[in-house]
Amino acid sequence: MEKNIFKRILLPIKDGLLSFLRWIKKNRQPLIYGFLLINAIIYFAYTLGYTTNWALVISETRGGRFYYASQMANRMMAQIGFILVLVVLINMSFGSLKRKKFYLSNIVLSILSSILMIVSACLTLYYNSVLRPMYEAISEEEVPAYLYKTHGAGEKSYKVFEIGNILSIFMFLSAILVFIFVFYKLKAQKERAILIEKLVTSNEY
Repeated sequence: MEKNIFKRILLPIKDGLLSFLRWIKKNRQPLIYGFLLINAIIYFAYTLGYTTNWALVISETRGGRFYYASQMANRMMAQIGFILVLVVLINMSFGSLKRKKFYLSNIVLSILSSILMIVSACLTLYYNSVLRPMYEAISEEEVPAYLYKTHGAGEKSYKVFEIGNILSIFMFLSAILVFIFVFYKLKAQKERAILIEKLVTSNEY
């Protein structure tokens, strides 16, 4: 009796999980490229607000060295983030989101999108690893706590670095998924072409 109850509970869960996995497999292309687009947009938005917590505060204090370093990093990240969004959108306009057959344009744009995604993630991790220690080293004597509140930053926060590092992981994952999918697509198309060629050849004889 207990085994039957156990089976009745597990079977719907198993069927639901298998159904969900089949749905993912069936829709992997729009899911992967949708994930790529979402990551690109979120990253660009992230770069636009990168220095929000300290820009107005530190620009007027003795933390100028950190301020100029962060501004330089922010400009670089924002420029690459904008190019990333642009390339991903162009990629989508060429039908990579749902096209069954990939052409050279789809392959090149997909690989370029992945490379830019990886470059953006690496830059973010690098700049965060350099800027965070500089930010931590700024004492209250250099930048009094009240200045953060005065300029609407709230308080000295490290969330922007933490968010950037987590976002970079998702960006790496997105880029890897696109690389894998492009490889799978090329392999499938090559196998299909060979099969069609064999069928044509066999019909000729």
